[in-house]
Amino acid sequence: MATIQLVNVGSAPDDGTGDPLRTAYTKINNNFLELVNESTGGIVPNVYYVAKDGNDLNNGNALSQPFLTIKRAVQVATAYMVANPTEKVCIFVKAGDYTEDNPIVCPPNLTIVGDNLRSVSVRPQITNQDIFHLQNGDYLTGMTFRDHVSPAAAVAFPIGGAGFITTSPYVQNCSSITTTGTGMKIDGSLAQGTKSMVTDSYTQVNQGGIGVHITNGGYAQLVSLFTICTQTGILVESGGYCSITNSNSSFGTFGLVADGLINDSLTGVVEGANQLGSDILLSGLSSRPNTRQSLSFDSGTTWYTIANSTALAGNQSTVTILPEINIALADQTPVIFATRSAINASSHTFEWVGTGNDIITANPTLTPSAQPIQENEVVELNNGIVVYTSTDQIGDFRIGNELTINGSTGTITGTAFDKATFAVITPYVLAIEG
Repeated sequence: MATIQLVNVGSAPDDGTGDPLRTAYTKINNNFLELVNESTGGIVPNVYYVAKDGNDLNNGNALSQPFLTIKRAVQVATAYMVANPTEKVCIFVKAGDYTEDNPIVCPPNLTIVGDNLRSVSVRPQITNQDIFHLQNGDYLTGMTFRDHVSPAAAVAFPIGGAGFITTSPYVQNCSSITTTGTGMKIDGSLAQGTKSMVTDSYTQVNQGGIGVHITNGGYAQLVSLFTICTQTGILVESGGYCSITNSNSSFGTFGLVADGLINDSLTGVVEGANQLGSDILLSGLSSRPNTRQSLSFDSGTTWYTIANSTALAGNQSTVTILPEINIALADQTPVIFATRSAINASSHTFEWVGTGNDIITANPTLTPSAQPIQENEVVELNNGIVVYTSTDQIGDFRIGNELTINGSTGTITGTAFDKATFAVITPYVLAIEG
């Protein structure tokens, strides 16, 4: 039970009195109110504190007894969660600059809350190793990661494995500020389940590094991710996938890069002769093809995206592919499957991509010779694929690589369009008025 007591008119009680019940004081009209939790002595067992005036020999359960390091708080939290497997724990990190024995391996369902990303900095003692290793249900917010260098990431899965992911580790309202390091690394070979992480409002000022790096079938949902002067804003390799919304790639060398694929064990054959178009009947399948897969009829030279598939009937399924195939397929043509590295970007803003990784020399305002390279905004390598809509620094709007609306002239150009917006709209306006 919590009570409020009026104590020591005119002056605050001495925190060093040794009274474990005194936890907080509020001054009202020169009187100090003391909040006392009579049942627990002001201690919440699943909440810990870290502060620059702390000591790792403290219990960490009260702001007056904080730990000095985040790692110690995580160690104690881990022991508590092992003993209390249904409990979730929150660690509060107060303002300060922390150099930590890294990597800090967080147990599942741990929350770490920094005071503010401008007031809490976390640096690694070993700069080429990751800072935080996250697992299922973990959450980080309100801090800035500094000084990690390649091949290290601020946030990654544990080297020993993250186990089965059902609730993605979540990084929110944080920054990564460094040179060649990576802000978030998602190696799908180190996790099971969704193999995923998510982020919101995560800024990457990694001058020469990578913003988010996804490999080996890893998966990410990224919202409000800002990459500045990175070598690559988002790099997806070996079958990784991410969706990214309302985000920005500024300066740096490359924006969105999808590279390579993972060959899948699934195989089949074309069932029936002279098939072409978008719907192809396949047989000899051991499982239903899924829409993250692509397929090839020529041993991997050309890949087609699977837009849909019917449920397996016997060992057969009809797959809908993109684009349509215009060369008739022979009966029993072998089919192989793969998972392509893919990025799905909506409303992405590119600003001066290609100007370089140093904020001074890459910024045209400071260095007039800095010139953006439009081809560096989106790069597809080795059958990787990027589906996107974007706007660049001069207002040009793009829907993939095939259609551009010029921001200054209103002209639409692409494989299917080459006319002014006015010419497109006018007939419809006249028809409505008529």
